[in-house]
Amino acid sequence: MPEIIMPKMGDAMTEGKVVKWYKQPGDRVKKGEAVAEIETDKVNLDLEAEADGTLGEQAAKEGDMVPVGGVLAKILGEGEKEEKKDEAPQRRVTDKKDSVKHTTGEYHEAIEQKGPRRDLAQNVVAMPAASEGGRRKSSPLARKMAAEMGVSLEQVQGSGPRGRIVAADIKKTSGAAAASAAEFSRKPAAEAAAAPLETKIIPLTAMRRTIAKRLAESTGPIPHFYLTADFDVTNLAAMRQQLLDISGAKLSLNDFIIRAVALALRHHPNVNASWGDDAITQHGEVHVGVAVATPEGLITPVIRNADQKSVVDIASEVRALADKAKNRKLKPDEYQGSTFTISNLGAWGIEEFTAIINPPNAAILAIGAAESRPVVIDKQIVIRERMKVTMSCDHRIVDGALGAEFLKTLRQYIEQPLRLFV
Repeated sequence: MPEIIMPKMGDAMTEGKVVKWYKQPGDRVKKGEAVAEIETDKVNLDLEAEADGTLGEQAAKEGDMVPVGGVLAKILGEGEKEEKKDEAPQRRVTDKKDSVKHTTGEYHEAIEQKGPRRDLAQNVVAMPAASEGGRRKSSPLARKMAAEMGVSLEQVQGSGPRGRIVAADIKKTSGAAAASAAEFSRKPAAEAAAAPLETKIIPLTAMRRTIAKRLAESTGPIPHFYLTADFDVTNLAAMRQQLLDISGAKLSLNDFIIRAVALALRHHPNVNASWGDDAITQHGEVHVGVAVATPEGLITPVIRNADQKSVVDIASEVRALADKAKNRKLKPDEYQGSTFTISNLGAWGIEEFTAIINPPNAAILAIGAAESRPVVIDKQIVIRERMKVTMSCDHRIVDGALGAEFLKTLRQYIEQPLRLFV
């Protein structure tokens, strides 16, 4: 009788989680029909029946973790009966209250396992919008009083002609603020305090387990060293804006950087490489992994043959893969096989950081935010758009001089962006 087993979706996968059964024991199934949803370290996918028949008893329940190759259920043919036998209990991860009572030790053991933890959740703070029309209209006396009393004109409602702020408005606002402060000071401490924190035990997902395992495999065995460079991206930003104006295509600086990295790797095959027990492999193709943050962890979709694709093509592919990654719909060949990786935290305002190498890559490039900074050019202080990048290198493959030469080539593509198109 055909069996439904936990498939192996990638070299790093050792187990998967049963998320949902679409069919129950005794239900008729057809070949190719989805019978269950499983969660792997990277994606969620449907398992299909390999033959027509009736679904037998489920050896794994919803929430169970099952090793690769483990039997989930069997499909019974016409007239077949399933032999009853004791099944080894599956390791189950669930967030139900009754389970927490008797598996607390298991959860703590999982949480305290060796390996780094990285919280990927980001806090986004909305900045107040600027008032229309620029500077608020106010009288000289009102401005003087506001400065002396520490009152912001943006907080004052003007009562003068056309909303002009006058001295009386400053007094009124200052008095209201003082009264509010006094009222707040009279409130009990418990009422003024923030909501109490709550202790939670969060079961590890398959993705989070794999992230922890791979990071431990990276930071331990791989001897990291770091090279930081400060690039001028003024011309690159201007070219991006021109392409936006001309084509209307959605392009980010990161899309240009991906192509620049891919082209630089063609000049430095010793960086486009992987470590092996007996030899170093220099790859004949350039596949750039792009780190994407999802609610459950970090995943790196791969832009294959990035050196042969235009910036517009790269931009379109990055967005499509990022959407699939956040919805856990990536296929194995869409997140495996990178030869170099990029991680960009510029959108979160991070100026500079170091990243952990994604094995078996020889290096990863951490990209900070592009920002306007004063710099000295020809003995003159000018404002330019600058961006810091830090390259983490596997010292077994890439020496300091080799890494520096790669960044030198990358600088040429970034600071002279016409090279990206010729």
